[in-house]
Amino acid sequence: MNAQELAAKFSAKTAAAVAEKDRQTGIASENSDKRHADVEHCKVAMERHVLPFLAELKQTFAAEQFSFAPQIELNDHRPVGVSFKIGDGAPTTITTAFGNIVVTRIGDSGTSKGVPFVYAPDVEPYISNSGDLTREKIAKLVEMVIDTAP
Repeated sequence: MNAQELAAKFSAKTAAAVAEKDRQTGIASENSDKRHADVEHCKVAMERHVLPFLAELKQTFAAEQFSFAPQIELNDHRPVGVSFKIGDGAPTTITTAFGNIVVTRIGDSGTSKGVPFVYAPDVEPYISNSGDLTREKIAKLVEMVIDTAP
């Protein structure tokens, strides 16, 4: 290749990168409204389904055998996550971020070091979005925690 061909190749590559950046910026702004709506749906589901169900579990379990602590957003003081613990077991955490849900359990990785285990969204208890923050799915998660407790 000569100098002119190399310069043309670089210019074409630069133009393609600019076009791709513009395309990605457009996609990000289009999805911004959806992400904000998902965040709101997660907060509503936490308030209406998850926290009341966990409070019911705390009242139903024997004294000091079930505890939970909500994670509150500083801006609006609404729940964006929760951790719960059954007996002396490891804490299980449900965290929402930009409408995405992450469920983890400390020390459930088969090691004694307390490495976090992340429940995949496409396997039981199938918690991956705000629509999955239901009493039934949280009950399934609690059941799985009880079943895997040492």
